[in-house]
Amino acid sequence: LMLLAATGFTQGQPRGTRFEEISVERINIVEQDGQVRVVLANSARQADAVLDGQVLGPGRNRPAGLIFFNELGNEVGGLTFRGRQQDGRYDATASLTFDQWRQDQTDALQYVDQNGRRRAGLAIIDRPMTSLAARVNLTEKRSKAITDADRTAIDREIAALGAQDVPRMFVGRDMEGSATLVLSDPQGRQRLLLSVDTGGKPSIRFLDE
Repeated sequence: LMLLAATGFTQGQPRGTRFEEISVERINIVEQDGQVRVVLANSARQADAVLDGQVLGPGRNRPAGLIFFNELGNEVGGLTFRGRQQDGRYDATASLTFDQWRQDQTDALQYVDQNGRRRAGLAIIDRPMTSLAARVNLTEKRSKAITDADRTAIDREIAALGAQDVPRMFVGRDMEGSATLVLSDPQGRQRLLLSVDTGGKPSIRFLDE
């Protein structure tokens, strides 16, 4: 009876600790077994890109934000942002991306601003079915190749993996200031463009191969 009473009492109590304000450089959201699922960090302590148990581009500078990981420990997207200014010029970016299985981003909601020349919208990108880690390893191998014959052989291996990124759709504001919808074929060639330019003129264009 005492056990039941104690259990009933504790079940109704709030769990966790409440803070009015907390300042940290990194927070890891983990499963009960310690598997990292989400990392919220500043740029200095941002999580490495991990795929198939391998760190891709170790030591690479990454912007502050959230990085997502799946049950295998592979990075699967993130929310990042940055803005810098130098010599009176600025550039800013913000993106929410989701990665294809064992690959790079396939959905990207992005804002890019290069000192006033800006682009904002949603992009859909085709990726090959092969692992991104395989391409990274071959690219690193090519950078260390000594002879032209070796580099040519590695280039053939890279080509056999398929095109790394093929744009299929973009909807948003392009760099020229037009509101646009661009649909491309499986080779990445633009085939249908709907747009309204900065003067308010609408157009629909069908393009051949």
